[in-house]
Amino acid sequence: MPNAHAVAVLIVTILVFYLYTRRWIRMELVSLLLLAALLSIFYVFPYVTSQARITETVVLQSFGHPALVAICSLMVLGRGLTMTGALEPVVRILAKIWALNRWLGLLLTLILAAIASGFINDTPVLVLMLPMLLSLAERTGYPASKTLMPVNFAILTGGMLTSIGTSTNLLVLSIATDLGMKPMGLFDFTSITAIALLVAMPYLWLVAPRLLPGTLGESKQLRRQFEARIVVSAEHDRLAGHQIAELTKLLGKVLPLIEIIRDKSPVDKNTIDLIEAGDVLILRDTPAGLREIAEVLRVDLFDRYGEGRFAGANTPDSDISLAEAVIGSDSGLVGRTLSGAGFSEQFGVVVVGVMRSTEQILRDGRAIGDVPLAPGDVLLVQGENKRLEALKSEPHLLMLDSSLQLPRSPLAWRAMLIMLVVIIAAATKILPIHVAAFFGVIAMLLTRCVKLEGLGSALSPAVVLLVASSIALGSTLVSTGAADWIATGVSFMVERATPSVQLAIFMAFSAVLTNFVSNSASAAVGTPIAIATAAQLGSPLEPFVLAILFGANLSFATPMAYQTNLLVMNAAGYKFGDFLRAGLPLVALMLVTLSILLAQRYGL
Repeated sequence: MPNAHAVAVLIVTILVFYLYTRRWIRMELVSLLLLAALLSIFYVFPYVTSQARITETVVLQSFGHPALVAICSLMVLGRGLTMTGALEPVVRILAKIWALNRWLGLLLTLILAAIASGFINDTPVLVLMLPMLLSLAERTGYPASKTLMPVNFAILTGGMLTSIGTSTNLLVLSIATDLGMKPMGLFDFTSITAIALLVAMPYLWLVAPRLLPGTLGESKQLRRQFEARIVVSAEHDRLAGHQIAELTKLLGKVLPLIEIIRDKSPVDKNTIDLIEAGDVLILRDTPAGLREIAEVLRVDLFDRYGEGRFAGANTPDSDISLAEAVIGSDSGLVGRTLSGAGFSEQFGVVVVGVMRSTEQILRDGRAIGDVPLAPGDVLLVQGENKRLEALKSEPHLLMLDSSLQLPRSPLAWRAMLIMLVVIIAAATKILPIHVAAFFGVIAMLLTRCVKLEGLGSALSPAVVLLVASSIALGSTLVSTGAADWIATGVSFMVERATPSVQLAIFMAFSAVLTNFVSNSASAAVGTPIAIATAAQLGSPLEPFVLAILFGANLSFATPMAYQTNLLVMNAAGYKFGDFLRAGLPLVALMLVTLSILLAQRYGL
């Protein structure tokens, strides 16, 4: 039976897993609550035995863990590559190949995206690819919904190629090393994941696009549509006093009305004879469609925290443009309103439209600035080009606009060289990855690829807290004996199964957690249990640890499994069912392939 400390840690683990699945509470707050719970338990009741000692000081040591140092350093290095435009030439070459042959372009995009994500964080790689893919969809008429999810899945799969491909890889391997496993090098499991990637590539290239919505004739319907609002005043001579049918004739198309608010109450648009001053019109259309409506009807799109208008082609202020920005899952805007956050004042741009794929946002005439934002919301912003360009440097606000040029500076080659030296130093084991990456950050600062004041922007508080709390949780699960207690039950259930089936079970367990909780939580809980189970079965530790690592990267089945899933969900208008339809077969394919390869590699 588990001791009192083990029971307490298990209860905390279950509660934390539940909270990680709730959208009403931010991930970093859950991580803070986890740390607070562990600190309280082990401060009031320290766990001291002949084998282990856990106090509040031991819990806090997770903030100085080599894995966290490596993860933070790699985030800064990835920031340097992105901000200097070091990867821009590759993106431009891919765009030219797409223009020659769409299928060859998609195949090369999948391959290069997967390889890049083996060394750079997944999110920057996708952000670099998105503008190109969205622009190509507009030019060729081939729906973005056919390409975005396969490319995203290639990036997630490529993250398993090396030990630095994702923060999850580093976390799993660091926890395992702390628990007695021999340290793994940068490419120690690349031969396994490279074969798995080759197996996945035909599916991503030829099968997945056919499972996703959209045909050549439907590409226009799949373009992103934003909700906007117009407050009608007596000065709007093309609106006030006119019938909706008149506006249709004037526009040459049906006015895309969602709702009309009169006297603070929604009314049936089919029963209204004339639009009156004071009415609030809620619209939904593409950026180009909203631009046309604003110009033809000579109206502005107002919001409480500011107002903006779409600048036409003949406007003297030709420096004004539109851009689309996605709210990241760990953005400080999540759960807040634009007006409450002072968004317009802070960034000098105006939000004139908003899109959320799962629901209508502007109900009952409320302003965009009064809507609590959620991860994956897409903002249609307008402002000077230099202001929009500056938004690219904001963490967790990911730009989708394809008209702005990717940044390219003379420092790009320096950033690429620094990253290459870090990889070589870690791969040849001249330096541990956390030391090599930290020296890489110093080099980025000395060469001005990253500015000192930009370090805070490069780091994600949510990731830092999630990793630190996960390390502390994993440590307490092992030291209190909770992991051994769970492993005893798991060993009893799987001891008669073949080794490949045992590995598949652990990988599936990790995959389920990563798709519904978080990959860091999956690593924190799964790794200690996997090591304890392997020890009780008399099996080598490495294949069981890698089963957890691989499973924690199979974030294909749900949109909330990983931040990049939310990005493509809103960019291409996917639904939850689209992830199940295209993602579940890939999860199954990877489970079978990787478990067989692991068993063969380690002679099980």
